[in-house]
Amino acid sequence: MPKNYLPDLRFIPENYDTITAATPLSDGVTIGSFLNGVTLDHITDIATRKQLARNLLPHAQILKSINTNNKRFADYKLVVIEGIYKKAPEEQLTESEDNNNFLALSGRGIVYELKRNKKTDNDKTFELARYLQVYHKTYDRLILDYDTYNEGELNAQIIIQTPEISPSYDVKFKQVSTTVFNNTPQVIGQLVEITEIPETTVQFPADTPDDVTGYFTVGDIHARLLRVYGGDPWQSYARDGRLSRDQVILENLQKIRRGQVVVISSGYNDAVNSNDTPESIANRVYKTVAISKDVLGHVTTFLLFPITDKIAVSRSRAVRNAIVSKLATFNDVRIVDLNDSQYELGNDGKSLTPESYISISTSLI
Repeated sequence: MPKNYLPDLRFIPENYDTITAATPLSDGVTIGSFLNGVTLDHITDIATRKQLARNLLPHAQILKSINTNNKRFADYKLVVIEGIYKKAPEEQLTESEDNNNFLALSGRGIVYELKRNKKTDNDKTFELARYLQVYHKTYDRLILDYDTYNEGELNAQIIIQTPEISPSYDVKFKQVSTTVFNNTPQVIGQLVEITEIPETTVQFPADTPDDVTGYFTVGDIHARLLRVYGGDPWQSYARDGRLSRDQVILENLQKIRRGQVVVISSGYNDAVNSNDTPESIANRVYKTVAISKDVLGHVTTFLLFPITDKIAVSRSRAVRNAIVSKLATFNDVRIVDLNDSQYELGNDGKSLTPESYISISTSLI
């Protein structure tokens, strides 16, 4: 049953005739606290602005509580890293509760970092996540999000997602906690601390590149599952959440000696989780394939991600077409289109069935 959420009555949007960046949501917190370089100019309807303000009320209360805490977090500041989201003119957003950018359109998904002296403190961020889990239960999802996107350095953020709050303030908070590493859930229902970058190398003795021979997969989820279901002789350097910009992909390619068979999958997570243009994603994919084939001398195959219900079809097609256009300049790189009718999408809506990966594996060996 929905509960009656009790906001601070001094700041409820129903009290305001206009809603602007200066509109207060709590003591010392305004809508502008969540704007981060955008304005409200794209939202012209007053009712929509009031809904945005209502959705931000739990965030404002958390922001105020932590930044005025003179004990546990006295030397720290909770900083909004990604606030209210504004779509690009031609952007197609997947309308999904799993898409934080979609939630951020209406103030329901905000990304935070806990900083001391302008530097993120990972240990204290974990402590804060646990604190919020116990003392601030006004969230649908509390995500402790670790990543290594900044040149392999481990970084921690907290993503707080909230429900749409009605004018009656009857709302049910789901209160689900999740720990994520590089866009891949590590555990659902719990917060766990990650203190070291998880192992990204293959699990077999390989002291030097010359020791590593055979068939390899590099990149994201499709490359990993090719190894899982293809079995021997595949060896994998792939992880589900990798983006095309992740430097570790190139580092792993360099561990594989010349002449070996390498299967790369990349671009899917960029399409889902970034606002990068299709051309910029394709350029990074092209660079990865070019290094594998031309610089390192691998026998290279590329897995072109399928159209799924996790990404808007127009976005999927645009990124896929840009990748195909760039890779078409190679004469001897095989492209396996995972959207081909001979392959079937799995139950998770983003990967293929085991039988499909087995079929691909058989065709490549």
